[in-house]
Amino acid sequence: MTDRILRKAIEKIDSMPRAELKRIMLSQLTMTDLLQSLMENSREGHCVLQDGLIRYANVSFGTMIPTNRLYLSRSEGHHLDEVVTDEQVLEYLQGLEAGDEENTREFSFQQGSEVRIISIVNRTLEIDDKPYLDIVTRDVTSLRRDQARLRRSESLAAMTTMAAGVAHEIKNPLAAMQIHIQLLRKAFQRKGSLTLDDAQRYLGVLEEEIGHLNGIAVDFLFAVRPMNVSLSKQRIDAVIGALEDFVRPELEEHGIRLVVKIQPFLPQLMIDVNYLRQALLNIVKNAMNAMEDGGRLDIDVWSDGDYVKISVKDTGCGIDQEHIGKIFEPYFTTKASGTGLGLTVVYKIVKEHDGDISVSSEVGKGTTFTISLPVPSDERIAIENIEEVSDGHDTGGR
Repeated sequence: MTDRILRKAIEKIDSMPRAELKRIMLSQLTMTDLLQSLMENSREGHCVLQDGLIRYANVSFGTMIPTNRLYLSRSEGHHLDEVVTDEQVLEYLQGLEAGDEENTREFSFQQGSEVRIISIVNRTLEIDDKPYLDIVTRDVTSLRRDQARLRRSESLAAMTTMAAGVAHEIKNPLAAMQIHIQLLRKAFQRKGSLTLDDAQRYLGVLEEEIGHLNGIAVDFLFAVRPMNVSLSKQRIDAVIGALEDFVRPELEEHGIRLVVKIQPFLPQLMIDVNYLRQALLNIVKNAMNAMEDGGRLDIDVWSDGDYVKISVKDTGCGIDQEHIGKIFEPYFTTKASGTGLGLTVVYKIVKEHDGDISVSSEVGKGTTFTISLPVPSDERIAIENIEEVSDGHDTGGR
């Protein structure tokens, strides 16, 4: 508002009374002082770059990242490499200016006896048709500590639940082994000696239950072991295509028709191909078990704003509403032969991808799992640019 008034005053400066001009100038100075005070007392650091030079930087910017203290409050007009002393930060900021870096990144710095975590983001400002790069720094140390504390609490709660689940799961095989050892001992006492054929039915049960216990231990270790997720930019349609080729023969063998629909021109996603494939495979196996008499399995993939969504829909027996909220909990299962860890692993993998998963179901009609995976910021920008071009040209539709 004040800028427009000042510009008008400049246009009429030759004919404007001196007192009125003085009033406008004082009003503008007051507003400038107010904005300056707000910026200098902000908890966020700001550094504005234009043509390779620092045009503005507040004190918070200079105190959050390693800088030359000579320029703490007077860095305007200087190059970044004169002010920023940390090589990694300097390289990142110069990359931002060149448009070669991601929009958000975090750095850790030793400050006294503690480590501070600083997030750096940026945005482009247009002033008088000139581009300026506003680099914003935020101290996210407390936020990251709270998140780590919450993750530890959630992990401890999950471990407690899983430990209780393991204890419950191993009771039955141990009880069966104890009973058959007692039966084997009584058979020895009764006959004095046993042939292998006589003992085979007891030994067979013992071997089966030992295998069951081993399976419980393996599944438990997989569920609790930290995942070494390695995210890289990949095409989700390639992952779905490989999954389709793998599961189609088995589904057809069980009388299940597989229908896959993938929206064209999907953005690339930051994913771990092997882990995501494992999550989807677990859901498909669940669906197959729910369609004992055959049915239809639909896998749909589409873009939805800042997310790509993957839905897996079956026409199976469905899930009771009272069980919907528990299906991702460790060792919860409605199947006689299930371990109750398959969907727990799915949930864990999706969360490792910063995604989300939801489920809807109706008994007798089927179940739908929907995974939402975030689109990287640079892919969103590319999509927006494509949409802008499309809006300006008639493509004729599809």
